[in-house]
Amino acid sequence: MPRVVLITNDNTHGQRVLQMVWQRGIMLDAVLMLSGTLGVPELRGAGLGKRLLRWPRTFAGTLRRRYRFHRKRKPGYAQRCTRVIVTGAMNGRRLVSQLRALQPDWIVLGGGGILEPQVIETARIGVLNAHPALLPWTRGVGTTGPALEHGVALGATLHYVDGGIDTGAVIERRLVAVAEDETRLAALDLACWELAAEMMADAVEGIVRRGEVPRGVPQAARYPLFRWPSQDDLRRHAEVAASGRAWALYDLWRPLCVDPERNLLPSYDFEAPPSLTLEPVASRAG
Repeated sequence: MPRVVLITNDNTHGQRVLQMVWQRGIMLDAVLMLSGTLGVPELRGAGLGKRLLRWPRTFAGTLRRRYRFHRKRKPGYAQRCTRVIVTGAMNGRRLVSQLRALQPDWIVLGGGGILEPQVIETARIGVLNAHPALLPWTRGVGTTGPALEHGVALGATLHYVDGGIDTGAVIERRLVAVAEDETRLAALDLACWELAAEMMADAVEGIVRRGEVPRGVPQAARYPLFRWPSQDDLRRHAEVAASGRAWALYDLWRPLCVDPERNLLPSYDFEAPPSLTLEPVASRAG
């Protein structure tokens, strides 16, 4: 039986993945809950002086998160997996040590940050991520609005994790089945995340029940990386969504599906519809 471990920071996506896997009658070998200060947004990329100044506050925040998790959240996780381990920061020594002890065949991500090579290497077979947008066109975070702006249909991508940001080999891409009257940006974003969690649960079920090793197809090009949108960006994205752009793109991209009933796009490279306005920034070799 393959050993499958989930890494998360107690976000909604990680909870959703665990719940969907559990509903399929599968108990993951472990959930590693990130709680270290390296995952605190204001410390990412900060210099040593800034880290030292903010250390007392961030350390206190870490203790509060751990306390709340143990008291309120851990029992729910413990019902849905074999064991729950509260670990430190993403890519930290504590996480790497615990993963080496667990010896997972597979690591599945439920949020928490970008993995460094020393973490990826602890998985005997591979690390999986479910990205709430279609790769390679919409990498990064906050991708629903930018996808609509740049002519990319809404969907999700299951892919292997490598040393880049959303650059690993593509296993599967699916379109979100957008209703013609759905024009709310928040609802469209939620649909992308729910589809991503479902795709991850499907992959875990195939791995555990049927011993499948998903085939990944390398991404041939790199497109721009999106960051969290500003308030002005969000207002603009909401206006684009309100125009019915999501359904129009779904209608345009759906004929490209290799399996229309499942809204399954090819995992290999294909010519995107003329709606796409993004230009690649590098080939795979770049």
